[in-house]
Amino acid sequence: MRIQVKDFMSTPVTTATGGNSVREIRALMKEKGIHAIPIISYSNETPNVEITIRGIITATDISKEVSSSAIVEDVMTSSNVHVIHTDSSANAAAKMMLRHDVHHIVAMEDGKIKGMISSMDFVKLVAEHSLG
Repeated sequence: MRIQVKDFMSTPVTTATGGNSVREIRALMKEKGIHAIPIISYSNETPNVEITIRGIITATDISKEVSSSAIVEDVMTSSNVHVIHTDSSANAAAKMMLRHDVHHIVAMEDGKIKGMISSMDFVKLVAEHSLG
């Protein structure tokens, strides 16, 4: 059985914009029990508003000594955001995470964010399918 990204990704995905404060992001992560949030922007063209992933902010990013009044844009990771299609295999996602040494990747389909995969999602996958 081929396990696809859509079979084990976490949903729904909480997103934010670069103008959010680090204080807001800390509260949001705590409230939602999550460790990473894609930072997005929207095109101004309607009715087909397009989402652009500008970066990602993780619990590691905000655990550093950062002023709570700082904005997300100041601390987000913008050069190391990796995206995978929801129909891709779990194997492809794992290889991407290992190759780029990241703990979170964004799952997209038809230009929309559909889910996120974290290292913990792989732990759950292994526990459910291999240790059963």
